[in-house]
Order: sequence, then structure tokens, then C-alpha cells
Amino acid sequence: MNEFESALQGLLNFDASTGDAAARYNALFKQMVTASMQICGETDFDALVNQKIQAVEAKYGAKIEFSEEATDVYKKLREVVRFELARESILANMDYEVCCTQSNLANAMGKIRGELDKIVPENQKEVVESIGYSLYSDFTKFFVCSVFDMIADSRIYNMPEFRPLQLNAMGKEVRTNVNVIHQQNSKPQKSEVVTNWFNLMMILPSFLFKKLYGVSLTEMFEVPQKVVDDAAHMYNIFVRSNESFMPGDEYKILLHLLAEMGLSECFTVRPKVNKPASKTTVN
Repeated sequence: MNEFESALQGLLNFDASTGDAAARYNALFKQMVTASMQICGETDFDALVNQKIQAVEAKYGAKIEFSEEATDVYKKLREVVRFELARESILANMDYEVCCTQSNLANAMGKIRGELDKIVPENQKEVVESIGYSLYSDFTKFFVCSVFDMIADSRIYNMPEFRPLQLNAMGKEVRTNVNVIHQQNSKPQKSEVVTNWFNLMMILPSFLFKKLYGVSLTEMFEVPQKVVDDAAHMYNIFVRSNESFMPGDEYKILLHLLAEMGLSECFTVRPKVNKPASKTTVN
């Protein structure tokens, strides 16, 4: 077992009940991070991901179309895994989509309109709908992508050759989410309700990161304990659903989390159909 895996297993099986626990934990953490950085510096992960791309495209007989968000090698790997999930759903005739109907939008606006009315001048009430739709649309994309990325992350972890890359990528993303929440807390928000939705989704990956690498960053968010508890409960729902994952279950996970957030009536998950011109669909 190499230095990285040795330190990782030490953290995952860490016994804090024996003496000098803090020093032993810090030593293992330093060993894992140092080893991961060395491996990342010596490994051509671009080549490894390209090999993965070629194998997946050959397996499914289809080309992967990467999004604009695939700005680095790890995000590219995530999209490869998400492509695999999507193709398996199609083959199992379990291909779904998240559809935001006019009824869904009206239900979402019902949750945030009161807040928006307070910040919009009386003579500009017509912009309330525009602001509300923008917030709703931004959250829709963030919610779906966050959940799908967590599913992909859990599968990438099962590819040991990518773990050093994943450790650094996921750790950086969690710290970025911490900074975003801190910045939000320092200034007024258009909607505290929507901000709370985002906060829950930004905290969720920190629980997965702890499970995979034995390092807790959740405390860094510095949010009320109820928010942490709600995120932890949602993560447990994610874990239970993900452990028995079958093709198409990514959409069941979305439904479970939406129900937990009280947003079931704000989104529609349905068998994929051609996108109507008047509706917004996130695949």
C-alpha cells in the first residue's frame, strides 16, 4: 500500500480514544495531503481521463459532449461518469428529466414572493416575477448538478487511481462553498429562503468528503446548527438511496431531497420528452 492509501486508511479507521490523538490525526492528514500532491505532480491525469473517455465512448457507441463547466481534468472526469449514468438509464428505459412547469414556478414563487415584495419598490413590482424566476432557475441548475456530482464523486472514489486527484478537487470545492456562504452572510440577500436552499446544497458535499477521506470541513461553514443538522439528514437520505443505486435512481434521489426541503411541488420529475418551447428543462 502506498503512502497515500496508507494515510487514507489510517484516517478512515482512526481511533481517537488512545493517547495523543490530535498529533496522530494531524500526522496522517499531512501524510495524505503531501502524498496526494506528489502523485498529482507526477501523474498525467489528463491522459488517464482521456483513456477513460475513449473506453466509455467505445462501450456506448456515443460521443461525450462536455459542458462549459468542465474546466479542469476532475470536472471532466465527473462528466464522463455522469454520461455513463445517463446511458445506463437510457438502456434500462429509465431516462428522466427535471421539468420546471408554470405550476412549479408558481409554487416556488409562493415561497419567496413575500420576501421579494419587501425589497422591490412599489412602482417596480413587475420585476418581482423576473427576480423570482432568475433565483428559481439558478437554484434548479445548482441543485441538479450538485446531486449528480455527488453521485459521480461516490463512483470516482471506487477508482483508486483517481483518489489523489479527487481529494484535492473535492477539498477545494468544499472550501470554495465555505467562502461563498461566508460572503452571503456578510450582506443582505434577495431571499433568505432561497439562500437557505443553496446553503443546504453547498454543505452536503462536505459530508461526502468526510465519509470518503475522513476529514471534516463542515465546521468551517459556521452556520446555525439547525442548518448543519438539516444538511446531515439530507446526506443520510442520499447515502441510503445511493447504496442501492439502480439505473435511473439519480432522479429518485432528487425527489427524496426535494421532499425533504419541502420543494416537491416546485419541480416535476418525469420520463424524458421533447422539451416544450415554453418550459425550462434541466437534463
